[in-house]
Amino acid sequence: MTHPDTDSATATARTPTGLRGRVLGIRRELAVPLYRNTYALMLNTAVNSAFGLLYWVVAARTFPDSEVGRGNALTSLMLLVSVLTQLNFSQALIRFLPRAGTSSTRLILLSYGVSSGLGILGAGGVAVYCHLFRPEGDPLHMSWPFGLWFVASVVTWSLFNLQDAALTGLRESMWIPLENGVYGIVKLILLVIVAQTAVSDGVFTSWTLPVVALIVPVTLLLFRRLLPRHVAATRADQEPVSRRTLARYMAGDYAGQVFNQMSSTFLPVLIVGLMGPEEGAYFLPAQTVFTAMNLLTMGITSSLVAEAARDPAHAHRYARAVLRRIALTVLPASVVVALVAPWLLQLYGTQYRANATFLLQLLMISVFPRVVVSLYMTMTRLENRTAPLAWIQLVQSALLIAAVAVLHGPLGLDSVGWATLVIEIALALAVGPVVVRWLRGQRTPRSLPARA
Repeated sequence: MTHPDTDSATATARTPTGLRGRVLGIRRELAVPLYRNTYALMLNTAVNSAFGLLYWVVAARTFPDSEVGRGNALTSLMLLVSVLTQLNFSQALIRFLPRAGTSSTRLILLSYGVSSGLGILGAGGVAVYCHLFRPEGDPLHMSWPFGLWFVASVVTWSLFNLQDAALTGLRESMWIPLENGVYGIVKLILLVIVAQTAVSDGVFTSWTLPVVALIVPVTLLLFRRLLPRHVAATRADQEPVSRRTLARYMAGDYAGQVFNQMSSTFLPVLIVGLMGPEEGAYFLPAQTVFTAMNLLTMGITSSLVAEAARDPAHAHRYARAVLRRIALTVLPASVVVALVAPWLLQLYGTQYRANATFLLQLLMISVFPRVVVSLYMTMTRLENRTAPLAWIQLVQSALLIAAVAVLHGPLGLDSVGWATLVIEIALALAVGPVVVRWLRGQRTPRSLPARA
């Protein structure tokens, strides 16, 4: 097995100079599964962010404001229900698929079945509530036919996300940006088409219908080609996960996800309630950029989990290699965004530049200590210890909400940035020594047994 964290002085000496040398260097880097999957997940984040921004720009120019608002609300509601009913099976697939061997298919089908069942129950409950208790004309009111489509959309979106996680766990992440790129293009084309028709809820329809079309080909690719190849390659050293280990892992991971959702979804509501709708609008672009940076880091660490789970004895070497990639990509990007923040926010309007520049800069600085926390969370996932992960995200969410509630008076919107920065620094200092020992290979893995 090729390890990324090795001394490459000899190889570098043999590499030709000039354009040919750079091409050979890129090919050599992409030959390492860790790097190949890392760059694929980073590209996927960029693709999703670009198409997501473009989609809403086109929607704003082709639909009435009321339709865009309803479409955004329904889409956000669908995403929230999908996230909560997946039980964070995505992270479980990334963690355990690399060594599941002959149990790989069963693990994926288990995630599909449980998420689909809970999705039907959760989305069905939401649809009934929106039909019975939201009056006609309310942005969240659903007719019975639309309610059925909402339920189907939640289920298919969950499967769509689980497919991406399965591809990551199988170390086949290069398919993910291709899949999501096709989805982004089809979604945009369909948005323009439905705008010229009498289709009701065109925004929601254009967002969800392409997912249904993509489920089938990706499923065929996954089960007919990639899974058989993965099973054949890992059969000799397979380590199927027991239900007890899976349940314990997912319990902590899901709790952490719920705590994280608590801050990410409640914080904009809190800002509007405490400071007014204008401040809520100014917060939106800063939050969007900060989320994109976190998704970049998450993509890189997801690749680390998949690769290190396959070769746990060398997890620290993979972690060092990944840290270098973060230092060469995410951190410089954060610095650039912080420097150009005034001009970036000027694209939204002068008032955004005046009110959110310092906030965005504080959030970009907090990306640095957040990397340390992300590495610690990755380490606990590899050790099958998700309780610390849940506690960290609970502390992050609770302290952030409390700090904004207390400090919004004297600091205004900047209270979000200061609170985020201080919390991330404090957490990084708390877990930093453990992360350093892990990176140096001085920490003995404490992973739970796969068989209970």
